[in-house]
Order: sequence, then C-alpha cells, then structure tokens
Amino acid sequence: MKKIFITGANGFIGGHLCKKLNGGNILCQTYSVDNFQYPFVNVNLLDANKLKEVIIDYMPDVIIHLAGIASPTFGNISEIYNVNVGGTENLLDAVRVAGNNPRVILASTAGVYGNQSHEYYSEDLPISPVNHYSCSKASMEYMSRNYSDCADIVRVRPFNIIGVGQRSDFIVPKLVMAFAQRVPELEVGNMTSLRDFIDVEYCVEVLIKLIYTETVPDIINICQGTAHSGNDLLQILGELTGYTPKINVTSEFVRPNEVWRLIGDPTRLNSFMGKKSATTLRNILLKLLDEYK
Repeated sequence: MKKIFITGANGFIGGHLCKKLNGGNILCQTYSVDNFQYPFVNVNLLDANKLKEVIIDYMPDVIIHLAGIASPTFGNISEIYNVNVGGTENLLDAVRVAGNNPRVILASTAGVYGNQSHEYYSEDLPISPVNHYSCSKASMEYMSRNYSDCADIVRVRPFNIIGVGQRSDFIVPKLVMAFAQRVPELEVGNMTSLRDFIDVEYCVEVLIKLIYTETVPDIINICQGTAHSGNDLLQILGELTGYTPKINVTSEFVRPNEVWRLIGDPTRLNSFMGKKSATTLRNILLKLLDEYK
C-alpha cells in the first residue's frame, strides 16, 4: 500500500485526485495538507518547521505537489514567487530532512514554454516563460534539481486542464456558465489564441499512473495535441445550447505578453499511458453545461 501525501488537495485537480484515490479501489493511504474529507493536517507551505514535522511523521512514499498560486493574472507578484518557489523549496527541504527518498510529483505548467516557433511543444524544447506565474514555475523546476539526491522528482506540465469544479474566473467555466444561464452579455479577452484543452479526469489518470509506475519520465506534458481557440469554444457552446450571448472583447481581460499558441506534443504522454485521451472538447463542455444548468 502506497502512502500518498497531497498538497493542494482542496483545489481543482487535487479534489478530483482525492476522490479517485479514495473511492476507486486503489490501495493507498492518502494524507493531505488541506482537505477535510480525508486525513489531513492544517499546515502552510511557508511554515517550514511545521512542514518538516508533518513529512517526518508521515514518511510518504509519494508526494503530489499541486498547491500553489495558479493564475497568470494574480496581482501580488512577490507572493507568486514566495509560494510557488519558496513553498516548494520548504517541501523539498522537509523531504531531505526526512531522508526516505520518496517520489515527488511537481505540478508545473505548460506556460513555461512561452511562445515558440514549433507547432507542438515537446518536453525537449528549451523553456521561455513570459509572465510571472510561468516564471515562478520555471524557477521551481530549476530549483528542484538541487534535491535530486533525496527524491525521485517528476515534473508534470499540464496544458489547459478543464472540467467540473474549476473556478469560474477561468475562461472555460466562465463561458459555459454564461451559455448555460443565458447571460445576455459577456466580457472576454483575446479569443483568437490557441490552447490545448484536456479533461481533468484524464489528468488524474496520468497522476495516478505516475504514482504506481516504477520507471517514469522526469518531465511529462499533460496535453492532447489539439488546438482550439476561444472562438471555437463560443461556436461549440452555441451549437450545444442554441444560444449565444453578446460577446464584448475588452482590454481588461487581455493579458500582456500573451502566449498565442500553446499546443502540446503528446507523444511522450501517449507512450507512457499506452493510450490517448478519449474525451473531446465537445464532450467536456457537455458535462460542464449539465453541471451549470
């Protein structure tokens, strides 16, 4: 039985992961820092001493580090680095002190690739982040190399993970809610940039396989390799609902240093999983519409 320690268990991906681990006949003992549905401990990642106590007491076989600030538009820049880099270093330092060499799965972001000339972004590309959120995750990745002597570190780079339970300030749930509730008018940002959307349930499958597979890649994209724009989302939602609100593109929601195309190369992922993600964007949007209705 694996002893699994999860940070960010109350978050979007973490909530789905906990549900699958604890309700899916998977042999494990799950422990988290912030989820009241499962055995948990209330500890801040910035509290280095408490974090060491927790890790030494539990001695996990696998740590899945999902906690962090996950928004490119988060306003407090110093806090982004403090949490995403400093908090991760506290966790890894606790692992070093504990001395039991667990596997540590670090959630980075596809945003570390930035703008590239390639059509599909593979794990072998040099990273080139363009905003503070992505820079913080790139810094986290570089920093984690200092702990390769005391942990089996795996870096996952999720592209646009979507599904039930995602916060409504993200573009997909924001749009789905507007269509489901027939909001008459909606303000959005740039709708022409291309993104690679993938179901959160498949993302969880990948994480679980990373937990239980002996030999794994040290870096892996979580992607589908399919490009969709914001305008594609509007078209599909219009077809599914028979309704389209008035769309206003406003500078308030247009990001500086926009990444115009962020599409992953799923070759390594598909080889590792032995299959492709079977869920289409249309089917994910259908599930979300049912949820918001």
